[in-house]
Amino acid sequence: MMFLYDLRTMKPKIWLTLVGCIAYCIDKELYKAIDYLREQVRVLVEYQEKQNKRIMLTNSQRMRIADKAKRLSRKMLEDCTVLFTVDNVLGWYNKLIAEKYNGSGNRGKVGRPQITDEIVNLVIRFKEENPR
Repeated sequence: MMFLYDLRTMKPKIWLTLVGCIAYCIDKELYKAIDYLREQVRVLVEYQEKQNKRIMLTNSQRMRIADKAKRLSRKMLEDCTVLFTVDNVLGWYNKLIAEKYNGSGNRGKVGRPQITDEIVNLVIRFKEENPR
């Protein structure tokens, strides 16, 4: 009898656990969407302070928006993007990733190193002193 009683009390707990997990997954997506929309509003406030007609974003603004947008699903992004097209925002993200893994800043110089002015002056002096 004790075993049946435990099963009866566990069923509501299982349903509550399942509902809690589903609600958490939905809320997680909504929190990401809210974070993305807050970033858009922040950009608009910065734009309004400048009083320009066209929205001219800096690279840091583009990258902040793209970073938040990439965390959303495409459908959610299409539903909540107001200022920019989804393809533009995702393009900004791709540019961010390309710049991150570019590696050109770490690459060394190619080719022969340049000759210093001291050596050039020495060679010219030797040539003038010894014409042959």
